[in-house]
Amino acid sequence: MLYMRDFELFDDEGMVCAEPFGMEGATCGEDMNDAALMAAEWLRIHVLDALGQGKEFPQGSVGNEPRHGGRVITVAVEASLSDVPAMTAADAARELGVSTARVAQLCASGQLDSWKVGATRMVSEDSVLIRKMDAPRTGRPAERKAAMA
Repeated sequence: MLYMRDFELFDDEGMVCAEPFGMEGATCGEDMNDAALMAAEWLRIHVLDALGQGKEFPQGSVGNEPRHGGRVITVAVEASLSDVPAMTAADAARELGVSTARVAQLCASGQLDSWKVGATRMVSEDSVLIRKMDAPRTGRPAERKAAMA
C-alpha cells in the first residue's frame, strides 16, 4: 500500500528539518535533498511500526500550508506487513530462551507483536528485542538485607 504525508522542510540551526503534518516528531538532514530522504525514511519506519503492531497507519492530508516559513513536500512510501522485520514464533522462542507455548502466551497478551502468514505465526523482531531487554530475570528475587538502625 502507498502511504503519503506532507512534510514541511525548514532551516533550523544549520540543518534542514522535515516535520510531518498531523504527527509528532521530526527529522533533519544536511540539505533539502537529505532532509527529503530522511522524511521518507521517517515515514517508512513509522508505517512499519504501526503495521507490526497491527495498527492502521493514518493517511495524512496533502496540500498543507507551511507553519515555519519553509517548503511543503509530499512524501510517499510503499510498505506492507511483509516488509516488517520478523521471525517465526519458534525462532522467537529460541531467541528469548522460552518455549513456543510461552511465545504464544506473550503474543496473545500483546507483549509481543505478531501476525499469521498462512499457518505460520510471525513475530516482530523489534518486539522480541524489546522483550529481551525488559524481560524479568528468572528465579527468585534476591532478599534485601534489613538496614541497621
